[in-house]
Amino acid sequence: MRAALFLTACLVACAPPALAAPSSSPVASAALDSTAGCQPTSSRDAAGVLTANGVFGVLGDTSTFSAIAMNEPLVIVHRDAKERDTLALVFNNIGHSSPATSVSYGVGARVRPNPWGGFVFEAGWKPIGFAGSCWRVIANGEDTGLVLFVRP
Repeated sequence: MRAALFLTACLVACAPPALAAPSSSPVASAALDSTAGCQPTSSRDAAGVLTANGVFGVLGDTSTFSAIAMNEPLVIVHRDAKERDTLALVFNNIGHSSPATSVSYGVGARVRPNPWGGFVFEAGWKPIGFAGSCWRVIANGEDTGLVLFVRP
């Protein structure tokens, strides 16, 4: 436990600073620039869903503070999701501020009305909750274009 806390403290101290304001343009091919920090997806569709490709999106925010990542849901939506759908998620680290290069797991659809239908996928921030880390989201083998940032 102490080693994990020490590693987290080192990561926070060495993490590049985040941008003061996220980009207002879509970031389907967002890059991590060591001088600029992570650019989480900030484009919203007409319904208010954060999306880069109009097929996968996030309800809420594409960034969160690491201190609350343990308890916050990351709510992903997929157009026309059905009750028994599952998503095989892979989060690829696109920075150098996390001890993990990728995190993967599956989630099932949950009933929750949203602008894109009646189901969501509550993935959670916890598995990628490393302070200062930046992640690209792959769902069912498809690059969603979504970029997530865990703020220090």
